[in-house]
Amino acid sequence: MLCADVTDEAACRRIFAVKGRPSVKPLALVLPSDAAVAARFVVSPDAGRLAERLWPGDLALLLPWREEREAGRYPWLGDGPAMVTRDPGPLGALAARTRNPVATSVVSRSDGATAAQRAPALSPAAVLAFAEAYNAPLDVLLDGGVCPLGVGLTVVDCTAEPVVTRAGAVHARAVEAALLEG
Repeated sequence: MLCADVTDEAACRRIFAVKGRPSVKPLALVLPSDAAVAARFVVSPDAGRLAERLWPGDLALLLPWREEREAGRYPWLGDGPAMVTRDPGPLGALAARTRNPVATSVVSRSDGATAAQRAPALSPAAVLAFAEAYNAPLDVLLDGGVCPLGVGLTVVDCTAEPVVTRAGAVHARAVEAALLEG
């Protein structure tokens, strides 16, 4: 993942530039705990069930900000609800150790002409090759090992009735089951 301190506009904008990512496709926000999520976002009962049963993990929830002005402070997270996740691995550990939340996106070219350019980097060596190929400044490379899935986050819009808006590592039926468990 390419990561930046969410309060560092220049670093967040560099992620968009390095990826060739359109500005209308916001970054994800990694938070260290459910309490940190609840402090910034409105967590509906359905969103709470998904978080309780599927976080930390390969699931992101589109959540409305508690205070609308917060969305304006971080336009790289979108102009409406933010895509929020909790990670069980090195990214979650990083989020737990930083003062400010982590904005992130997968290491790949959004505007890649070939499938290989659009495919995510799945190993530290692939991240280094990406950084070299696209002149991406890396201040730190955290080696989390090889990513075995190679599939992105499942995204569920929780601003109203929960809807899977992007299929990913968490199957839609697992989302459905988590919502039905009472």
